Amino acid sequence: MSISLEMRRIPLLIMVISLFQCKKPFNYIDSDRPKLTPKKYAQGIINVEGRFQQNLTMSPDGKEYMITITDSKIWQYEKILRIKIYDNQIEVDTPEIIKNFKFQNELFIGEPVISSNNKELFFIADYPPDIWMSRRLKNSDWGNPIKLNNLSTKEGNWYPVVSGFSNLYFTNGTLFKCKRKNESYNHKTKVEGHFNKYDVRDATISSNEDYIIYTKRDSIDIEQSDLFVCFKLKDGTWGKGINLGKEINTKHIEFAPVISPDEKFLFFSRRDKWMDAKFSYIYWVNLDLILEKTKKLNTHNFISAPE
Repeated sequence: MSISLEMRRIPLLIMVISLFQCKKPFNYIDSDRPKLTPKKYAQGIINVEGRFQQNLTMSPDGKEYMITITDSKIWQYEKILRIKIYDNQIEVDTPEIIKNFKFQNELFIGEPVISSNNKELFFIADYPPDIWMSRRLKNSDWGNPIKLNNLSTKEGNWYPVVSGFSNLYFTNGTLFKCKRKNESYNHKTKVEGHFNKYDVRDATISSNEDYIIYTKRDSIDIEQSDLFVCFKLKDGTWGKGINLGKEINTKHIEFAPVISPDEKFLFFSRRDKWMDAKFSYIYWVNLDLILEKTKKLNTHNFISAPE
């Protein structure tokens, strides 16, 4: 059953958990924390039955989430939903900058990401997509977006993500890195590494840029993609991509990885197929356990695992 959550407030019935560690504690809206087996995140709030959701992002204070809503027939990004949490309430809406967005080519908008400093929102729009950036206003809402024209590629720009060093990464089949300069991003360089030679998509990077988790599509079966991790080696170069294993990757399509602000959990999307899909959900899994198991099964000269 499809449930409309636009501009409604619903009681926060799921217990909020604070995870205490070296980073700032992060409040999750789901108390059923996973281990090695992924679970759907915050069912009824983030995952709604009958709705096709993917591409989760969250603010570092845990008060704002955003997801992409797609259709089931032709896999088109329809809109971005925002989930705001305050005063023990949840409010779901579409940000004004998304509702009022001026499209030039096609109605295609999604893949939001909130920066680690909580001051910027990135997303893609139009088709082929470009990256847009909005800055947070004093009232905590988002200002008018600007297109990052200097980063445009013929293939389109997909899946922006920002590291703790404020470097912007995005993909178009290849992973690019853009250093921040004068409050913007004006120059892109290809990330050098064996893993980046073919079909790197939906890449997310740790806050200190010591590992990358990304999507790689099967070159034989277009309806299959898996999640891989690539670690930075002791000499500063990137190692080979490693499949995250059967706990994560199934016969379905796994994509859109997101590292939580406290780096305790990996979020990702799973869809049964791109066209005429029957489901599209957002999952979470214990990141420390997944990385630990991945390293044990592989004998690379890794740097130390993230604490």
